[in-house]
Amino acid sequence: MKLAAALLAVLPALQGSAGSADGGERIFREGVSPRGTPLVATVGAGDAVPAALLPCVNCHGPDGRGRREGGVRPADISPAALLRPLRDERRQRPAYDAARLRRAITMGLDAGGQPLDAAMPRYALSLADADDLLAYLARLDQRHEAGVAPDRLRIGVRGAALVAPTQEIYGRRIELVSLSGPPARSDDLLLLIDAGADGSDSLVAAAEEDLPAIVFAADTTDPGRSGFVITAAPATQQRALDELAASVPAPQVVRDCSEAAVSTTARTLLLTGRVAAACDLTRMAWPAGQSLRVVLPAPPEATLRQAVAEQVLQLVAELLRQAGREVSRAALVARLQTVREPSLPPLPPLHWSPTRHHGLDHVWVLRLDDREGRLQRAPGWMAVPEAK
Repeated sequence: MKLAAALLAVLPALQGSAGSADGGERIFREGVSPRGTPLVATVGAGDAVPAALLPCVNCHGPDGRGRREGGVRPADISPAALLRPLRDERRQRPAYDAARLRRAITMGLDAGGQPLDAAMPRYALSLADADDLLAYLARLDQRHEAGVAPDRLRIGVRGAALVAPTQEIYGRRIELVSLSGPPARSDDLLLLIDAGADGSDSLVAAAEEDLPAIVFAADTTDPGRSGFVITAAPATQQRALDELAASVPAPQVVRDCSEAAVSTTARTLLLTGRVAAACDLTRMAWPAGQSLRVVLPAPPEATLRQAVAEQVLQLVAELLRQAGREVSRAALVARLQTVREPSLPPLPPLHWSPTRHHGLDHVWVLRLDDREGRLQRAPGWMAVPEAK
């Protein structure tokens, strides 16, 4: 019988009672119970600490096969390894079943009843949490990281013509996949980069697949857990209008096209780019002497978006190097949430965090020049203070 068929036949022995593999994944990757109860771990004779500080994935890796760290080689806990007896110069033990595996995790004893390495934490788990974790471990051999292959990392690109870096990252090359629209399926992509003028639909499609996505601009207040927008949020653009209104003569903020019939006493009309696009500015008649200011998330030139996309790809490559060999979507999102003021010319400093997924706190301001009949920068980039 082939190994794969044999594993499928005996996996229930590892899983034990019915548990949720999705819940077990949270415990394995984050050290967090899906039920919201605190989980603790103890190493050796030390004090108990939150399990979130010592999640299984840190030592055993996303595939469970273990990676050497600090002179310690964690055990291979993939189903193929757990379901066969171990006999080598260091240790002998019988095969694991569900009860023995639960004992190893909670009490630190192997399948033969011998103490595990002192570096192996003991986790205090409820029966339900233990069942979830075992359900996840029983399927480790069947799982793979989306967009990650032994020899390549696949990144989708929309709205720009990019060239993949030539330098490999831990033996993997970056493979770029050109997209003409939002990805219909993303299970073969690690990341999506959208350099279009509005990447809102890419964010929606990526959220459905839990795909990390970096978009240049999006008219949305919430990019989602794994969505990252380079330019300022709509609320930041509105605050910019308020800042401008305090510094120009007789202002009127035009918030929608129904306000196109402006007051004859207004001397300065202020609009966001979204409102300006919805209104026909060529038909907005206003008395002589009035001026127009438009707040945009960034300069509208496609060449700028192309240049920024090239910088973003370089940034992503560096984040992947920092993430290490065991790269995943979750690891990449965690890295993106630490980005602060990288060099991404020609943009102002960029800052993402776990609670902030719009990168810029600057907007681009244009003024309509009546004499030449065209919009021109005035003043161009404008810093917008955070909301109080």
